[in-house]
Amino acid sequence: MKLAGALLVIVSVVVMLGACERQGDVAPSGKIVKIGVIGPSSGEFEAMGLDGDKGLAAARELEPMLTNGDAIELVRVDNHNDPTLTAQAIRNLAQDERLAAVLLLSTSGPALAAGVAADAEEVPVLSLFATHTGVTQGHDFMNQLAFDNAFQGSVAALFVRDELLLERVAVIHDVESVYSTQLADEFVRKFESTGGVITGNHPLQEDSEGYVALMESLRTLDTELLYMPVNADHALAIVDAAGELAWSPAMMGSDGLLASALSRRSDDAGMLEGLYATDFVGRGMVLSGYGHRIAKVYRARFGEPGTTYAVLGVEGYRVLRLAMNRCENPVDRACVNRMIRDTRGLEGVTGLLSIGRDGKAVRPVVVNAIRDGYMEVVVKVY
Repeated sequence: MKLAGALLVIVSVVVMLGACERQGDVAPSGKIVKIGVIGPSSGEFEAMGLDGDKGLAAARELEPMLTNGDAIELVRVDNHNDPTLTAQAIRNLAQDERLAAVLLLSTSGPALAAGVAADAEEVPVLSLFATHTGVTQGHDFMNQLAFDNAFQGSVAALFVRDELLLERVAVIHDVESVYSTQLADEFVRKFESTGGVITGNHPLQEDSEGYVALMESLRTLDTELLYMPVNADHALAIVDAAGELAWSPAMMGSDGLLASALSRRSDDAGMLEGLYATDFVGRGMVLSGYGHRIAKVYRARFGEPGTTYAVLGVEGYRVLRLAMNRCENPVDRACVNRMIRDTRGLEGVTGLLSIGRDGKAVRPVVVNAIRDGYMEVVVKVY
């Protein structure tokens, strides 16, 4: 535990907005309220956490205070995307009476571990990225901004059957990932219920030779599409193995895949042409009024459009700020939690979003495809 304690160094992040905005960091009320931000800023999932942080920074730049004049301070903890460190960070942050809530920028594993700590400390936690269906189940203070895997997996299966009109699919997933395993299971359940045929359900392979052998096997089974809810490294290994055999089945992944794959293959995006994935946003989506304002702030600050994780960071900050504004005391955690679960029709980046009394978000899934090196929206499903 000594190592864990050393890793959980809490860093206060006060976004500086120029000389005039520095004065705004000390609110007219003279008070500061805090939001904890737990996520990876190092290690395998560093890019995900840092992109989420960019979204938070842009959202805070646009709206740095509550309507009562209290300044909002973000308190950052690097959890290395580790479940144990996540729970410990929640317990540590909860000791600060000025803390209103926590934003969790991690995958499903840490999110599943966060619920017990959130309930024990009675501190509201809003998970931004995790899609596992069990994130909020049985928890009073655990909330979810992302759609869940039951919805995402079903949309993927129906897209393959009803839009692509394909019948024979092989699934490749990471058996050590609760996220990947659950998505694979949800896809198979829905796809088979529509009369589709699963030609194989396979774990990740250890090397490129293993993937080439697997592709050879699946090709002999007349597989039309590969469904692969895996990370970009493994997805690209699958793409490369199929290419080595001059085999071109359709391929589909899950949220976050396309942006990660494009960043790794920016010089050879043509290899990814036609790759599909479910996601939260994509090129061509109409921005809301708020979306236009935050996009302008984000591009001015970072010189590029935001990723999916940045968009969720923006929306997470917006949900919490609204919840805090609706409470007479913005650090009344029970009130903030109730208001999170009473989010109805909030204007997000590309449309309206809601969070129900069970802590689950109500928001659309989009299916993107890579076309000419960009993520283009194919369909949006509510």
